[in-house]
Amino acid sequence: MAMQEFVYHARDPAGALVQGRIAAQNSALALARLRSQGLIVEYLRPASSPEGEPAEKTAVTDTLLREAVFPVASGVTLAELATFYRQLATLIGAGMPLYQALVSLESQTRNGRLKTVLREAQNHVMQGGRLSDVMERHRYLFGELQRDMVRASEHAGTLEETLSRLADYLERELQIRRTISRLTLYPKIVLLSALFILGKSFFSDGMPAFSKLIVGSMGRVSYTGIDYLKDTLLVLATLLLGYALVNAVLRTLFHRSPSARESYERLKASLPGIGGVSRAFALTRFGRAFSAMYSAGVPLTTALAAASTASGSATIAKAIRTALERVERGDSLSSALAATGAFQPLFLDMLRTGEQTGNLDAMVDRVADHLEAEAETRAYQYSHIFATGVYLLVAALVGFAVVSFYMSYGSSFGG
Repeated sequence: MAMQEFVYHARDPAGALVQGRIAAQNSALALARLRSQGLIVEYLRPASSPEGEPAEKTAVTDTLLREAVFPVASGVTLAELATFYRQLATLIGAGMPLYQALVSLESQTRNGRLKTVLREAQNHVMQGGRLSDVMERHRYLFGELQRDMVRASEHAGTLEETLSRLADYLERELQIRRTISRLTLYPKIVLLSALFILGKSFFSDGMPAFSKLIVGSMGRVSYTGIDYLKDTLLVLATLLLGYALVNAVLRTLFHRSPSARESYERLKASLPGIGGVSRAFALTRFGRAFSAMYSAGVPLTTALAAASTASGSATIAKAIRTALERVERGDSLSSALAATGAFQPLFLDMLRTGEQTGNLDAMVDRVADHLEAEAETRAYQYSHIFATGVYLLVAALVGFAVVSFYMSYGSSFGG
């Protein structure tokens, strides 16, 4: 078979870019020769084939979307990101250069926003750039933790392993979100049912709308099914609109004022049941993120800073900033975190064991498993207690209103 010439871009063990040409009978042999030299191949193509499409210029509309819309709604779900990392790790592990892997994933991806980013990544890698550079330009889509892990792996030559760890981390984060959503579904249904029972009339004349509907069906009052729908749907629409406005105001306030967010978290932590559960889930997120980053070779201080952001807790983030100062002065991580008073004794004990055995990431991941299971159990118990309490309260209000109505009706009839 005749020899062909291939153009390649690769990284040496130090992460430096290496470009050149290599002669081989086919692309598989060319790739094998380059990998035998200790190079991580990112781009490989026959010298006779075209280089591909040039990078597209960013349109004004795309810039507006990137700066204004996508930071709020990225257009790519967490599940799609986890699948992307898993597939990319699999393709690279099978020996496919990064450029070809990105091309393959672009053809498989249905999400238009992710497809655009993958096309941009192809062009950048083809020109000798890094994947982390493209991720940095799309900060709204790739979080700080993801960017730091990929950047560290590019320097260490462990991209495949890091992408697998990222997929594991995002899948676990997705599981936490689904758990929270599942455990809060029952109370949400109960509250919605309560709204359809009470309606606006309960707050205006003290009688639940459902009770008025029953009495109206007996011909005792003028109240039809249409009146009932107007009564209940008005309350529901008002509450949903109020929730959306309050949520938007709080998000803006918390984003601009970390102190306001800390005050809100202290208030939430003081609530029985809710405080402990939310704190356990925040520590779980922190542990998962730190374990994934530290095991991928990210420096300790960088991993701590990014993991504190991933926790979603301003209280934990503030404690980590304080602990980082002590770590930089030479204190151990466990003693620095213990001094903040923001971490549970079990978390600190496992962390101390990890420092002594040299398995810091594994021990933190293990304690995160424990905290997640504990938080899930507590959330399940409290959600059912809350839902039962709401049911009993609504039943008592309806019963009281019906009895009061019949007593007043009987008195007026007797008079």
